[in-house]
Amino acid sequence: MDGADPTLVDSFRQAMRRVASTVNVITVCVDGQPMGITATAMSSLSMDPPSLLVCINRAAALHSPLEDVSHFGVNVLHADQRHFAAMFADRQQQHLRFAEGWELDPAHPPRLEDAQASLLCRRIDHHPFGTHSIFIGVVEHVTVRDDIDPLLYLNGHYGHAQI
Repeated sequence: MDGADPTLVDSFRQAMRRVASTVNVITVCVDGQPMGITATAMSSLSMDPPSLLVCINRAAALHSPLEDVSHFGVNVLHADQRHFAAMFADRQQQHLRFAEGWELDPAHPPRLEDAQASLLCRRIDHHPFGTHSIFIGVVEHVTVRDDIDPLLYLNGHYGHAQI
């Protein structure tokens, strides 16, 4: 971390472990091949136009392809989809990632069929910052699941909270 105070870095890490985040699988399709990773750094950006941002580590395999594609998908996981979060976070399970439960189309990013929500985004910009890049997408299509119970990540663990 480019000269950052190690005590501050550790304190910041501890603070962020106390922030509950939804768990998402970010997807792209490159030359007809689906790719994806688990990410918690996703946020709405604007309602006009409907847009969001995702933050991706520059060391992640998805980072470079995401810089070059026209569209990406954000699949917000439901509490019963914890296995997808683990699978997309584990490079050794890469061959299993899209085996079942996905709508695959070589012209579009993969969409998880029963996700809490799936958003198709046109990538319009990205900004490198520190270890990550911020990718901005304008939402072009949304699919939502009726029952609301998103998978959450807090203090290094998956969970959920029904409201």
